[in-house]
Amino acid sequence: MKKQSGDLPTHAEITIHKVPVVGVVGFIFVVGIIAIALFGLPVAKWFLLASLLAGIAVAGIIRLAHKVRPRTEEEEVQLNVGRQARQP
Repeated sequence: MKKQSGDLPTHAEITIHKVPVVGVVGFIFVVGIIAIALFGLPVAKWFLLASLLAGIAVAGIIRLAHKVRPRTEEEEVQLNVGRQARQP
């Protein structure tokens, strides 16, 4: 481990939290990490399948709840309280 001028230790390896992943590149990165986990840990496929099914179920419940009881105009106004209008 090297020492910098401020006596903070530095590491030679790449740390994952410093790698920026946004947009399409981020999506490809996430898909790659999932693929690596699935091939490296066969048990992970059951966790991924259960997570996917749970996510679809929760999304369906939320969508159904919004169809059954849509927001009223008053609720929309209450949600927008405190937001500033965008300046062009």
